[in-house]
Parts: sequence; structure tokens; C-alpha cells
Amino acid sequence: MSEFRFSVSQLLQEPIGATRQYELDDAQLAVDQTLTMKPVKGRVRFTRTPKGILADVKAQGNVEIECSRCLTRFEQPLAFKFSEQYYQTVVVNTGARLPAPEEDDPFLIDETHKLDLEDALREYALINMPPAPRCREDCKGLCQICGKNLNEDSCDCEPEQIDERFAVLNKLLGDVNRNN
Repeated sequence: MSEFRFSVSQLLQEPIGATRQYELDDAQLAVDQTLTMKPVKGRVRFTRTPKGILADVKAQGNVEIECSRCLTRFEQPLAFKFSEQYYQTVVVNTGARLPAPEEDDPFLIDETHKLDLEDALREYALINMPPAPRCREDCKGLCQICGKNLNEDSCDCEPEQIDERFAVLNKLLGDVNRNN
């Protein structure tokens, strides 16, 4: 069973502002069909609010992804923080249903007073993924002609001949790349 589910029934019976703190320590989190964050470490603080519980989370782990330049798989460290409101759906003492929150796609505390961080962790992990991950800062990528990984070995491919009309653009791109 996931360690991302927390019973908040006692906290829901306490005054507004009451808090609880927990450590996150789970073997893994399925971020999507192809990505898994592991291990998942961090901290969570729950604060009682008028409408439920505010979850303040700090999480970190590693995701095995593909380099955008050389297509080699590597472990990318991932760390993020978030705060999300979780809405109470039933009254703890009576079990009476509460009105649905007006917010679009809210995070809810279930009828058994369990708060599940898994969906929020998944969403924030995806948001914090690098858009063009690199296995290392100086990754040389693949040869555009033969496809050889230039980090592992050089190739004997001749550079493509550039149309003279585009030589100025090529020089400009070279200047831009050297400055980055």
C-alpha cells in the first residue's frame, strides 16, 4: 500500500490552524506510464483549514529518463514543493455529506477521512520535469548523419555541405551556441 495516504480524521476535529507533520519515504511513485520516481523522500505538513486540510509538501527523488541530445537513459534528480487545499467531503462525527467545492478538479479527502497525496505528487513531478533533459551539461548528442553517440566515440562522417546562401545563418547559429 502506498505511503501517500494519510488518515486526517483527528486533525479534522481540531481547531483551524492545528498541524501535523510526516515524513515521506516510499520506494516509488508512478509518474506516468513510462516514468517512475524512486525513491520518494520528503516532508509533508497538514494544516487544518475551514474547508479541510492544507498540504504543504517537499518531495525529491530520481526519474530515469532519456537524454534529449544522445537518447541515453539516465537518472535525473527531481525536487519540488507545493501547497494544495484538500476539501472535506463528509463531517467526521456524523458522516453527513458536505457540498462539493466550487473549484475545478479539487483534491478531496475521502469518506473514510483519508487524504491521498499521490495524484498531486504525480502532477507536480510532471510539471517539474526538465523540458529538454540532458545526461550531462556537455552532451555532444548524436551524429546527424550516422546516428553514432558522439559522447562515446567520434565518427568519420563528412559534415554536410552548406548552401552558401545560408552560410551567414550558420555563422549566426554558431555564435549563439558558443554564447550559451
